[in-house]
Amino acid sequence: MTAIITIADKFRNTFQRFSRFGTWFLEHQRRNLIAIFSLFILIAFSTTVMVNITPRPSNLPSTELNTPVSFGTLNKTASLTKSVFNKNNGFLELHYTISDGAVSDQDLVDISKIKFTAMTDHGGNQVTGRVVPTSNNTLVVQFKNLSHNFNAVTLKAHDKSINTATVEAPSSVVADSSSAKKTNASGKFIINRDKVSKSNTLTFASQKKLEVSESEAKIAAQQKLISKNTNAIVEYQKAIDQQQSSIKKYQKILAQSDDSDTQTSIDNARDAITQIRTQISDAQKNIQRAKTNISQYQKTKKQVQEGKSLLPKSTDL
Repeated sequence: MTAIITIADKFRNTFQRFSRFGTWFLEHQRRNLIAIFSLFILIAFSTTVMVNITPRPSNLPSTELNTPVSFGTLNKTASLTKSVFNKNNGFLELHYTISDGAVSDQDLVDISKIKFTAMTDHGGNQVTGRVVPTSNNTLVVQFKNLSHNFNAVTLKAHDKSINTATVEAPSSVVADSSSAKKTNASGKFIINRDKVSKSNTLTFASQKKLEVSESEAKIAAQQKLISKNTNAIVEYQKAIDQQQSSIKKYQKILAQSDDSDTQTSIDNARDAITQIRTQISDAQKNIQRAKTNISQYQKTKKQVQEGKSLLPKSTDL
């Protein structure tokens, strides 16, 4: 009985509090409605600000580094080799290598015929960009004033070289209307904010500095190539020593018995030595070619440092 009375008292107290709140709300209805309306306005404003300011991940798949992407109609490909972004100053730097599948020496590309177009997603209103040739087959695309929370940058590579196979000279109206048009490969690259490397020291470098840096990078790559081929020659020589040791062992066995299998093993070992010596010769040629390349890159670097670059000037996007 006491428990029932206690519950009834609690219910009565709650109802009285609710009634007093209702009375107070009605007495101050105008002020309370204004406060509620203001709260909704504040929430809506805060949500809008957060959506526009807070960085969000890109929903566009980013092009992977060192992945050849075809463009144009002349078998050229472009590979994004490096992407760096400095959110403090809005500088984005994209490095590309251009290859020409139609020629054996892919370093010989007319870089002046390679163009890029770009579009930014949430990049800001002050974005500017330019394309900077850095060697006969490399270039850098630079952006400045890019928003620190940009969503993505989309670039397309274009080859302005003329492909005569796509130029039509129809012999009749019928031939003209029935001929098929060849379309260009897209050459599309997507760089989203989530995938770029971050750097607090990246600056909007001059073409001269970028050219020198590219020459130094190519020299370092050739030096690495020389090192690998030198090490390979050492291993090849060890392999020859092993084969020669095997031949001596087989010759001792052959001196004690007339076994055709033993003679076959000796012949196989000698053939292996011949093949290995060919590999050594190839490695030596690789080293000599790399040394020649280093000499050329050093010459190019010196020319650039002296203000005698032969590359076309940078162009605005």
